[in-house]
Amino acid sequence: MRILSVRRGFASDHSSTSYEFLAVDKPLGKEARSAISQLSRRVRPTGRRAHFVYHAEGYDIPGGWENLMTKYYDVMYCEDYDWWTLAMAYNAAPGQYELLVPFEFSGTDDLGVRISKKGKRLIIAIHCMTEAGFLGLDYDAYDDEDDEEEQSDTLATDDELLNMLILIRQQIMDGDYRALYAVWEKYGDGKNPPPKPEDRNAGKEIIDGFKNMLSRMD
Repeated sequence: MRILSVRRGFASDHSSTSYEFLAVDKPLGKEARSAISQLSRRVRPTGRRAHFVYHAEGYDIPGGWENLMTKYYDVMYCEDYDWWTLAMAYNAAPGQYELLVPFEFSGTDDLGVRISKKGKRLIIAIHCMTEAGFLGLDYDAYDDEDDEEEQSDTLATDDELLNMLILIRQQIMDGDYRALYAVWEKYGDGKNPPPKPEDRNAGKEIIDGFKNMLSRMD
């Protein structure tokens, strides 16, 4: 799989809540797209991506974003008034959920890691704040109506943050939990730390980029 990252420049509306979903492992079929499109009149799901935005308090995805990660999508990010949720989902190997549970915590201002399991599907949610300047592109910059590239073996996205989540998801699937430990280092209270993962050169640039993206509440 080849990941393409093009440029930065996401301009978010801080009076709104927006979601960006991506199907990594396989494109969605017409039936799945139809089901997703019924959740909002403005969502236009493609074989790989879906974008939701809500401009008023009290409105959100019917059934919640976790339901979409359970059934359809593999990575997601949500921006809500400068608060971010980064999520990854996959069918976990037996015993992996138990290995990940020690990385779950809720720190200051509820920043931290949440881990849930629905059947074989494991969902990891990272609640964080990000340094200004590390954001993806807005949805309008991505045009894949014909799905020509989506049907190929190469997954390419122009969204920098989705690219990072794809790579971190793969690390976690492979048993590399450095990204989750980095979240605890940033937002944990210093007590009851999770197991410190082995340091390694492979994927170090991914972890360093992720650490640099995280910021604290002032």
